[in-house]
Amino acid sequence: MVGTIGPLVQGALPRWRWRFQITALFVTGFVVGATTIFFLSFLLGETAHIHELPLPLRRAIAAAGFVALAVTDMWARNAGTYCPVGARRQTPRVLSRRHSMLVVAPIWGFDTGLAVTTFRVAAATWGAILLTILGLSGWETGVAFGIAFATPITVLMWTHRAGRMGGAAEPCDSGLGELLGMRQMWQMTSMVVLIASAVVLGGELLYGGAM
Repeated sequence: MVGTIGPLVQGALPRWRWRFQITALFVTGFVVGATTIFFLSFLLGETAHIHELPLPLRRAIAAAGFVALAVTDMWARNAGTYCPVGARRQTPRVLSRRHSMLVVAPIWGFDTGLAVTTFRVAAATWGAILLTILGLSGWETGVAFGIAFATPITVLMWTHRAGRMGGAAEPCDSGLGELLGMRQMWQMTSMVVLIASAVVLGGELLYGGAM
């Protein structure tokens, strides 16, 4: 599914309205999926009593996890591949050949938003989920995560050539392939964010210890 939005069926709707519907369905599905996985992560931490662990310990675990994830980003960047953590699958492309994009778009968005069901370009997603499991952030983080990811996808859907091909008879590039082609930049950004977050958490540990 990555790299294609499938065949865009012809219809009476103006192309701009068609693009708007596809984009809205994809973004809604993605945000719902992201919110779901972050809610479940938070619930897991609460049910397993992880949130009851001492705050310094949880911060130390998060900092160590961030460093480990940053290392995986570095490895993936050097190897020219995607994040090695997580599932190695995409949303099946066959959906785009069997169903209208009005059906496929929300399924694609939800599946991608769940994070754990499809591959990740960089490891920052796992860092955000780790914070939620540890109770250092709330399930609402999923909403922010969903919007942050869906924004560049929305821009591509509206600016990439595929967005103007409302009558295409064959699957065409949605622009997501172009975004994935920039994976080294995303991995470097993820690595910097993870290391910076680990440093902040380390500083909080030292400051808390001094108190």
